[in-house]
Amino acid sequence: MSGGRWQQAVRASAASSGAPSALRPLALGLLLALIAAPAGAAGLQVTPTLLTLQARQNADGLWLSNTGTTTLQAQVRVFRWTQANGEEHFEPTQALAISPPMLELAPGARQLVRVIRLGAPPAREDSYRLIVDELPPDDANRPPGLQFVLRYSLPVFLAPAGDAAPAPKLRAQLSFQGDQVRIEVRNDGDQHAQLADLVFVDSHGTRHALQSGLLGYALPGQRMRWPLAAPAELLRGGGTLKARINGEATEQALALDPPAG
Repeated sequence: MSGGRWQQAVRASAASSGAPSALRPLALGLLLALIAAPAGAAGLQVTPTLLTLQARQNADGLWLSNTGTTTLQAQVRVFRWTQANGEEHFEPTQALAISPPMLELAPGARQLVRVIRLGAPPAREDSYRLIVDELPPDDANRPPGLQFVLRYSLPVFLAPAGDAAPAPKLRAQLSFQGDQVRIEVRNDGDQHAQLADLVFVDSHGTRHALQSGLLGYALPGQRMRWPLAAPAELLRGGGTLKARINGEATEQALALDPPAG
């Protein structure tokens, strides 16, 4: 799945009670964010679904639009995005500013939201997530029945300073625990790698699809781990892992370290 198709919309119940911390619903939203919004879904829509601020840029923007028939309110937040121990981590940050962070959209209206870099360009690509939430209507305007709102989780990358074009540099390792298989990808380069359409080519040249569409991101200088729904016996044999990186049409072979476990 290319960056332009990275529309991660999550339908979360607006009727849930309590006031969880900011990071708890964020983690839940990101866990569920691989569920794409139905095409033409009414309500909050966001474009583009990925931003990269070049070193010469201080700001960029995304458009929020209301394709529904009632006025909606939305909130935009930004979190620093890192990966450690094979897991995603998200922390509040002041490296980026959002303007406006809160907005109201009438039916058919659209609003530009600016994402502003507050410091100098980084030495190595920095990674962030914008969380765009459609807010539930207040009690006075809430229709009867269970209500749903949309959440988008959008990658934002800050390109490093300098003339050299950054690039990912990937190594992969498989691990086995009984019949369960995981792949860990380490990125020693200076640019993120979006991995999609993972396949395994066995020693006989037969292709086995391991993940159709998006697998996930390996951020620069970090490592990420994913489970694979594939027979352990197949992957224990010799072969080659291939994937599409950053939306490229041509597959790339992943350098494969000896398996763990």
